[in-house]
Parts: sequence; C-alpha cells; structure tokens
Amino acid sequence: MADRTAVLVVGLVAGFAVGRSFVPQPDVPPPIIAAPADVPGSGVATPAAVAAPAAPAVSPPAGVERAVVERVARTGVVRVGVFGDSFGVGVWDALYRLLPESEGYEVLRFSREATGFTRYRVDDLEKRAREQLAANPVDAAVISLGVNDAQDMWDGKLYPFMSDGWKQVVGDRVDRFVAVARSTGARVYWVGLPAMRDPALDAKVQALNGFFAAHMARLGVTFIDTRRLSVDPQGRYASHLPDPRSGTPRLVRTGDGIHMIGIGYQRIVAEAVAAIRRYAAQVREAAHRPVPAAPPEGAR
Repeated sequence: MADRTAVLVVGLVAGFAVGRSFVPQPDVPPPIIAAPADVPGSGVATPAAVAAPAAPAVSPPAGVERAVVERVARTGVVRVGVFGDSFGVGVWDALYRLLPESEGYEVLRFSREATGFTRYRVDDLEKRAREQLAANPVDAAVISLGVNDAQDMWDGKLYPFMSDGWKQVVGDRVDRFVAVARSTGARVYWVGLPAMRDPALDAKVQALNGFFAAHMARLGVTFIDTRRLSVDPQGRYASHLPDPRSGTPRLVRTGDGIHMIGIGYQRIVAEAVAAIRRYAAQVREAAHRPVPAAPPEGAR
C-alpha cells in the first residue's frame, strides 16, 4: 500500500509539472540586444563601423595662398585677372587665347585704355581694381601698365618725369596697386613694356621698365622683361620678327610704332604663360583638382 501511495504521489507531481508547461505564462519581454550603430534594427552584433575616409585636406604649398587653393578646389577653375592700359588689353587678348577655358582657365579683362598711374584724377586704378576684385576674385593677376606714364604729372604740384617727387608718388601708387591685386591671394606678374620706335619715347619706356622692375623685386613680384623679345638681333626696334617655329619674319607691331598686333602680344607674354601654368599646376595639385580632361575628338 505504501508503495502504491508513493507511486501515486510521484505521478501527481509529474502530471502537475507537465500540465503547467501548457498553462499560458505572463508576457515577459525578451532580453534586449542593442543593435550596432552601423546595422539599424539588427539583433546581431558586428564590428564597429569603419569611418569613411575624409576629403583630402587643402594644404597650400609655399608661395600659394590658402584662399586660392580653396577656390580652385571648389570650382576647378584657375582665374586670371589682367589689369592695364591699352597694352593690358593686348596682353589680356593673348592670355585669353593661350590659357583656354578647355584647360581650366578663366581669363578676365580688367584693363582699360588710356589709364595709368599719373592719371588718377581721371581714373583711380586702385579704386577700380578693388571694385573689380570684390565682384570677381582671381587666383593670378597680370599687370601691364606704364606707357601712359611716360610724362610729367600733377598731384597738387607739377612733378617732372622721373624726378624724386614723381618716383615717390608713382611708386606709392604702384605699391598700393600691387597690394590690391594681391588682396584675393593672387600671385602677381608684371609684364614690362616692349621697345618703341620713337627714340625719345623708347628712352622713357626703358626708364619706366627699370623703375617698375625695381619695385617688383622689392615686392617679390615676378617681372617679365619683354624688351628683348621685341627687338632684332642688334637690339633695335623691329616691326617684323622671326616666327618662333618657322623663322619666317612676321609683322608684330601696329603702324603707330607703340602697340602690337595679336601675335606680337602672344610673343611677349610667352614667359608669363609658362609661369602661370607652373603656378596653376601647384595650385591644382594642392586642391586635388587636375586639369580637365580633353573632350573626345569631334565632340561639340
């Protein structure tokens, strides 16, 4: 009897346990496994996400301003502003042709005929340049001025050409003008004047070239000597000069004996173009913006 009672008790206990397994249990939330940040909603742990590589840092090389690198990094375009008088207009035309848009350049004309450092009562070069650059900041500035300054000047009193007073007034204006040209971070290049047919004017132009070259050396600005590119083998003025490729004499000057025609300006800016290209290559490398690829042949 005792054995039967023990078996009955064991059976009841086992039945109770089995029956309880079928009784609905109160809702118990499962343990929460936080999903890793890089796999939203996942219940499976994964390694931490690897951060995407940052954009290349803008690090300008020596002699290149950060503002220039940042502009070129943003736009992919190297902007060249050309300041000057009628010679500056010719220099602009030559640079526009030799630094084309297809190679990532934009050449802006800031030049105006009949201007100069001795004519501020008519045209304040600094004021105009400041306004031009505020609207269109540039990465390189090319200056060609002076042919209208081969004269005496009035600034409260008369200053004879190349007198101490003339040099002081004009020199101060030159220095301030270069500072304005540099205000956007631009590298500045000064293109000197070529030889003139009239001996008296030519002597004054040579004096001007020496005056400007000395100022540029002090300011750390590249001065492009164009005289040697505008004379014959004997160092004399020449209306025709050999073509650099064929050697055939070609007309390079206008009939006034002062200005040049298109290929003449292209001849005297060749060194400036080479210098700007070297500078642009530095800027593009720092900005991680290579020269645009040439369009496929025949593409419009």
